[in-house]
Amino acid sequence: MTARWWEATIASLLLLTALTRLPFRSEVPINWDAVQYLLALERFDIALHRPHPPGNPLYVLLGRGANALIPDPNQALIALSIIASLVVVWGTAAIGERLASRRVGAWAALLVAVNPLLWFYGETALSYAPEAAAGVLVALAAWRAYTRPDRWSALWLGLTTAFTGGLRPTALPLLGLVWLFGVWTMRWRVRALAAGVTAAGCLAWAVPLVVVSGGPVEYWTQLRLLTRIAVEPTSLASGPSMRWLGNLWSVVSASAVMLNLFAVVVAVAVVRARPSLRPLSPRACLLWAWLIPPVLMFTLVHFGQWGYLLLILPPVTILGLLALERAEMLHGRVAAARLVALALVGALSFLLMPSVRMPGHEMQPSRGALAAHNEAWREVTRIVSELPPDRTVVLTSSDGRQSFRIAGYLLPQYSVVGVGRDWHGNWGSLYDAIDGQSDYRLDPTLYAHALVRVTDLEYIVVLDNSLAERVPDAITWSRWDLPDGRPLLVHRSPPGTTYLSFADRKIRVLHENAFRSPSFRDRPPAQP
Repeated sequence: MTARWWEATIASLLLLTALTRLPFRSEVPINWDAVQYLLALERFDIALHRPHPPGNPLYVLLGRGANALIPDPNQALIALSIIASLVVVWGTAAIGERLASRRVGAWAALLVAVNPLLWFYGETALSYAPEAAAGVLVALAAWRAYTRPDRWSALWLGLTTAFTGGLRPTALPLLGLVWLFGVWTMRWRVRALAAGVTAAGCLAWAVPLVVVSGGPVEYWTQLRLLTRIAVEPTSLASGPSMRWLGNLWSVVSASAVMLNLFAVVVAVAVVRARPSLRPLSPRACLLWAWLIPPVLMFTLVHFGQWGYLLLILPPVTILGLLALERAEMLHGRVAAARLVALALVGALSFLLMPSVRMPGHEMQPSRGALAAHNEAWREVTRIVSELPPDRTVVLTSSDGRQSFRIAGYLLPQYSVVGVGRDWHGNWGSLYDAIDGQSDYRLDPTLYAHALVRVTDLEYIVVLDNSLAERVPDAITWSRWDLPDGRPLLVHRSPPGTTYLSFADRKIRVLHENAFRSPSFRDRPPAQP
């Protein structure tokens, strides 16, 4: 492939990536984490999860810059995801060309550009596409440092690594082996320069992050609390539990969607090539250093969302193409037709896959799922907006994969209540959001309220399957089935003081005369 054809191919792939992202952007926050990033654009507060720990300070800073140009905060962060997707495609082509050939780089860039996972997360206000883009830059810097171990390479490696840590601090340990690969051939003084630039760059964002979070003790407390509820239950270090098995199944499911038929073709190539036990080449060392730590972290410790896998999408794709090349399945018209077919399978899986719920309540990475999500929240907004804000309460699940954060963000004039379990196992009302403000925080001293008194309440709205299933008299409530498969229940209460009861993990609407019944008086008092 000549230089002119190479440049034209990469330019075409970048144009394809941009044009395929613009029509399918998410109109509303895609999930709980996205809302917390949007709230961080207004006010940064780790304790209130604006955003959640560890904070991703440079991502928030870039988001504020984008928001200055694009008034809609959600679309501003999506613009970052689209730009990051372009960087991933370009970077994959560049590193494929440098490690192997322009042919490998071009095919890798095509497969990555139409990958359903990158396509989906390129349409959302989340930090996974930017993390993948930064990971590609670190890998490029590491290869340059390995092949040209001079001071400029040390400077570039340090800056890209520190920048990646500022986007997502959790990426630093995952890319640690890539950084070590980069400094492997350097002289000790040059290594010290790379380490110093990396440390100084990380301190440049870490110190302000800790300061604005209330100091080292407060920052560590918030980080530790999130680790206790999100990471420890899924970690194999806590024992081989059902949560860990569920975590492992999510990794397998996401990997199957990301790789689809490409994994089958590569497996055939590996069998045909009969892999030997020869020492790994430098290029293979870099790709495996890029791949192994994230895979171990995701399978053995924590895998929060499918977007985590974007960090390893480029090395997996390049390794697969190298396996095809070794098996003589990368050259010729048949090989080209096969790879084009694989790219079409990836694109069509995003464009044509219907909206279905995936393991762990994960959203199917497809255009249909995005459309259903947008339509569902348009319907929620339409129905709820017909109810008087001062006499309506919206009940949502406080589980991190449910609707409390999104409802509080999209329905700011309404009282939105997060219902769930506290740290002591009690179930009831936990959090409130109104006027764009929320008291959501991780606090072991919080207690769920089993009984909530509300004056002048007329309408109770219930979102989320997990809550609708806990309404014993749901048959008497008005019901809408939303496009994404969730129900929406509405109950009209008679005038007067109303009590929302969450006793026995059920949602009941009570009135003052209910307290005159002996059966109610005999119940044990609710915990504070």
